[in-house]
Amino acid sequence: MEENLTAALQAELKAAKKNEERLHTLVQASPLCIHEINLEGQITSMNKAGLTMMQMQSETEICGIGYVDFVSNAQKETIARLLAKAFEGEYNTFEFSPEDSDLTFASCFAPVFDDDGAVERVMGITEDITQQKKNEEELLRSRKLESIGILAGGIAHDFNNIFTGIFGNLQLAASKLTDQHPALAHIDTANHAMDKATRLSNQLLTFAKGGEPKLERLNLEQIIEESLLLSLSGSSIKTKLSIQAGLWEINADKGQISQVIDNLLINAKQAMNNTGTINIKVTHVERFISNTAKDSVTHMVKLSITDNGSGIPENIQQAIFDPYFTTKPSGTGLGLATAYSIINRHGGHIEVESEVGVGTTFNLYLKAVQHNDSCPAPYTAKQALKSTTAAHILIMDDEILILDVLTEMLYSMGHSVKTATGSIDAIQIYSEAIQLGTPFDIVIMDLTIPGGKGGKEVVEELLRINHDVKAIVTSGYSTGKVMSNPEKYGFHGRLIKPYTMEQLEDLLNRLS
Repeated sequence: MEENLTAALQAELKAAKKNEERLHTLVQASPLCIHEINLEGQITSMNKAGLTMMQMQSETEICGIGYVDFVSNAQKETIARLLAKAFEGEYNTFEFSPEDSDLTFASCFAPVFDDDGAVERVMGITEDITQQKKNEEELLRSRKLESIGILAGGIAHDFNNIFTGIFGNLQLAASKLTDQHPALAHIDTANHAMDKATRLSNQLLTFAKGGEPKLERLNLEQIIEESLLLSLSGSSIKTKLSIQAGLWEINADKGQISQVIDNLLINAKQAMNNTGTINIKVTHVERFISNTAKDSVTHMVKLSITDNGSGIPENIQQAIFDPYFTTKPSGTGLGLATAYSIINRHGGHIEVESEVGVGTTFNLYLKAVQHNDSCPAPYTAKQALKSTTAAHILIMDDEILILDVLTEMLYSMGHSVKTATGSIDAIQIYSEAIQLGTPFDIVIMDLTIPGGKGGKEVVEELLRINHDVKAIVTSGYSTGKVMSNPEKYGFHGRLIKPYTMEQLEDLLNRLS
């Protein structure tokens, strides 16, 4: 009997030892940090993954160190309190970061009880969640940016619809006045104000979604002066502007280039704590080659913006154009990334030179206008309208303001016009005109009609009725697949709201 008990006891001990070995193997093989903490709050054991995580070579190196010694000073009190609760029998989870580290750990405390039900030690499990937190932050940024994009698109679309009506009426008023009429000066001023409002609206859309630049011949000096008034208004910053004589014009999108200059000036102002002098220099560059390109580019305009602020450390200068990189507590990290994207889309180049304690210079290189370039010159209210062949035109838009002003603009050019506020009316009017033998020469359609078919769907219907239909798509959105490539969707051209009478007439002339 005694022999049987001894044998049974030995079997149990053997099984217990095997289970302990299995548990030890599992603990050592775990990718998580598993450790034990004694009643004094000291670590008494830790597996291999934990030693690697804590940058320790062996258990002897870490044993005896207090658990809270690994926690940042700001979190020590909180973690000490949670550990005390664990010794009272509570299970808890928490996150912490080591002092002077950008790592983030997720941990839990699990009390271990003795035979009498008292807590004899605490088991801890810790996981490095640094990358997970970064991924979560990146996802949150993306979702915020997507929401901003939707909001920005809606605002830009609605504003640009309104601006189309205002622009159109201003131009109609100007066209009815003599060249010497004193009211023309006020109309010009209003047009410039509207142009600035339009650029602000489109900057919001560009900031959120990007977009291909709408090139025109521009005087960079004028854009700089406007940006100085906008970006440095109310500050004590002084500016020193140096422009090379006979400055070349550039091929650029005025709104986008203004946004880049605005961002750089605001950055300079913040780096200088609203005091000091910003030096702006614009020169010609006969031949330019970047550090990242093998081929040189001829005829560039170089814009340099220099501040005497705190400077940018050399080790982060390569990262400042990365999306979401920022050294500002409240910054988004999108300003310079957007600037880089805009300059790149213009076929230009942007670079930075900086020294801590001395200041920073941003250099922009933009293509100058060549003799064979055909970019349109900016509009002024006094420009005379060109003659065009009279056409029979159908307009589809849900905005009565736009229908009214566009109708009058077309009438003033000698065209006949019919209007429709929705897809059903537009298709019916178009079909009836063919049956009556008075087909429309051109159809102008808004891309988006709330609650109904927009231009993309309607042009498909019209093409089934007449495969030779000449359709123009309009929208307050300057981006998007249809506006970027209208010909692919059956259109012969596009008008981005707000547009001028000259842009409208030029497109009609090309289609007639």
